[in-house]
Amino acid sequence: MKTIKRYLGPIGAAMVLSALAVQAQQPVSIESLLNEMVDADSVARYPERDFRLKQHSSYDRRSTGPEDTKGWFMNKDANWSASDTNFIRTEENNGRKEWVVMDHVGPGAIVRTWMPWRNPKNAGTDINMRIYLDGSDVPALEGNMLGMFDGTGVIPYPFAHSSLRSAVNFFPIPYAKSCKVTTDQVPFFFQFTFREYAEGTPIKTFAKSDFDALKPLTEKVGKTLLNPAASDGTRSAAALKPVSLGAQLAANGEKQLELPAGPGAIRELRVKLGSYDDPTVTRTVVLKMEFDGKETVWCPIGDFFGSGVGLNPVQGWYCTVAEDGTMSSRWVMPYRQSGTISLVNLGNEPVEVQLEAAVADWTWDDRSMYFHAGWRGQYPVATRPYSDWNYITLSGRGVYVGDTLTVMNPDEKWWGEGDEKIWVDGEDFPSIFGTGTEDYYAYSWGGMSTDFYEHPFHAQPRAHKYNKLNRKSAAEAGTRNTQGYSVETRTRALDTMPFGRSLKLDMEVWAWADCNMGYQVGTCWYGFEDTTSNQKPEPVEVLNIPSLPSAETAGPVDPFKGAADIAPNLVVSKPEAVVLKMQDLKQLKIKGDWNSNNQLLFKGCQTGDAIEIRIPAASPVAETLTLHATKSRDFGILRFSVNGKPAGAEVDFYAAKPAPSGAIKLGVFDPVDGVYLLRAEVAGKNPKSSGTYFGLDCVSFGPAE
Repeated sequence: MKTIKRYLGPIGAAMVLSALAVQAQQPVSIESLLNEMVDADSVARYPERDFRLKQHSSYDRRSTGPEDTKGWFMNKDANWSASDTNFIRTEENNGRKEWVVMDHVGPGAIVRTWMPWRNPKNAGTDINMRIYLDGSDVPALEGNMLGMFDGTGVIPYPFAHSSLRSAVNFFPIPYAKSCKVTTDQVPFFFQFTFREYAEGTPIKTFAKSDFDALKPLTEKVGKTLLNPAASDGTRSAAALKPVSLGAQLAANGEKQLELPAGPGAIRELRVKLGSYDDPTVTRTVVLKMEFDGKETVWCPIGDFFGSGVGLNPVQGWYCTVAEDGTMSSRWVMPYRQSGTISLVNLGNEPVEVQLEAAVADWTWDDRSMYFHAGWRGQYPVATRPYSDWNYITLSGRGVYVGDTLTVMNPDEKWWGEGDEKIWVDGEDFPSIFGTGTEDYYAYSWGGMSTDFYEHPFHAQPRAHKYNKLNRKSAAEAGTRNTQGYSVETRTRALDTMPFGRSLKLDMEVWAWADCNMGYQVGTCWYGFEDTTSNQKPEPVEVLNIPSLPSAETAGPVDPFKGAADIAPNLVVSKPEAVVLKMQDLKQLKIKGDWNSNNQLLFKGCQTGDAIEIRIPAASPVAETLTLHATKSRDFGILRFSVNGKPAGAEVDFYAAKPAPSGAIKLGVFDPVDGVYLLRAEVAGKNPKSSGTYFGLDCVSFGPAE
């Protein structure tokens, strides 16, 4: 395990030389970390006790480096069976076998955990988890892997909670020497995110007795997280200096608001537009900010406040988008001497705007940092071949604190299999290697998560066509149409990411459909005067807003949409006498509907023959499979299985003249390694049929029922 010394540079050396002074300070503890979580000022200062954020996860171990273009994008990011090895090791503890999922030696603190339901329709799991601290063979915490961290167990809401099909925890678990986390069965998906402190950092290790004694503080901090507008106890209302402007922004116009002379810090920023009838207005109105003569913010307002394209209300710790259209930010933004806030209208129509800022005094010191917000957008982004899409690359010293991703998906199939990969200070392999885009934003089973959810530190303000104002109806729950806009937002408190020289954050573009998507991301970070990023103003790309046809203008439902054609290259086994032949049914002037007007004809079949076909899955979760085939005068009776399980009843494919079979429902099945193995066995023939041939068209996919 690499130590933090490698990443600290000059500040690390200073910390080692001043170890005695560090030891004299109050130790890192549950109490100090809870207070830090809601300290409005701490995020704007470089950490007094430097650390690096690390993560142990169940990412696919075949991903060893970007030079291996195949392995780098492997997607088996969990332990689906006892033969999988996406964990650290197994060991014997007190006579029982345990699977190690986190093992960190040195001072640190767990600051975020994520793990999903084993099945998208069932939260239950019988896996127990144990957290061993400082080399003890007695767990500091143990219990059900999900129940401990879903808000119903020992850790209370909102620190622990159930998001969309996941248990997520932000309650800090500090340790002075080491932390080992194990499970008593093969673990599924998991992420354990932790701070790695410099050697010599004084830490008071988590103890259940301290946890119990601090319940009043825990309750107070929890209420503060859920009521951020009333949370700022460090400044009285009398100390705030409000400034505002109300104006009409002409097309391509700009208005500017001067801030009171510093040193000072913006403590709250509000923007409200006159109308949101055109949802693209949250993209075409851009927020600009300058501090001490340097532009540090250039970002569309929707991406800055966490709304994305359109008005998508959401309540977070740092940002709120209200139903009346008021967008609020509580990031603390210090400056030494001067600051300005500007709104720019890149659109073709005038826009009414209200802009307000609350400024307070600020004591500038050598840890004070400037707030930055940038934006990057690209359309189209091809999903094949798989690729890494760069959120941001930073040079210098600072702290990364949050992002909002807006995705336009033109296809119903799930778009977010891609993992985050985060390199800090030039390391050889990412400190953080994730297990899926939705996991980074703290939910799971993304192909089924087309609904709104929110939490102080992460949210899905919009998915498909749903947001807080238009929640998914009960009748539509479980549908897997992820076509359209999705907005994902994550902000960081204890899981901020300090960097001493550089930080690079990439997200894999990994969708189940071969298509062109739109990616746009707003990022937030703090840095010193000489810290820079690769994000620059992109007014042309801001106006490149991908659109989709509305449901009202969409045509009739296509029964073959997203279907997998059955072709010779998918056949993995057959009797030698069976001959495969692709047929263009339209060219043969056969009436009826087939996908692409083609079928694969299986000639020379005899009763008892079996053919196996490898069907690519459309989703990582269970689906309803429907077969489309052909009936004809020389076709036989078939029985089917999928992944070794019976699929539907026997089907007689005899007909006096060729015709489509119609939809043949095979049933609900889970994919195995991204595919279904369809087996067709000739069971006999109708007395009227002259043979036992058969022809298969395609397999279509639908939600599990």
